[in-house]
Amino acid sequence: MALGINQEQANDQRWHEVFERDRGHCRYCGCDLLATFEHYYFAEVDHLLPPTAADRDELKNIVLACRACNGRLSRAHRLGHITFEARKAYLREEHLSIKTREMYERYIKRRSTEWAN
Repeated sequence: MALGINQEQANDQRWHEVFERDRGHCRYCGCDLLATFEHYYFAEVDHLLPPTAADRDELKNIVLACRACNGRLSRAHRLGHITFEARKAYLREEHLSIKTREMYERYIKRRSTEWAN
């Protein structure tokens, strides 16, 4: 990074570089992170490489992600998923979302019955 920039400013600058390169969309699910202020506010960067990798913060090793995708990827490094393609495939594994889908359906049902009052 350029001289005279502290680490926080350098991280912020890199975040904006990634946001612009990826045109404000989650690289994993395509979510428009400019759809609302909340989407933008919670936009994150996903490091493809584990924290121990020397070139982890290079632009080629970072992608823009929505909070949902980045959160689900928290185990991906331990499982050896260190490429964009491998991480995207990991997110598409059905067993990761079955429980969440079931809870979602349960809450939708409760909203229309129990919570309707």
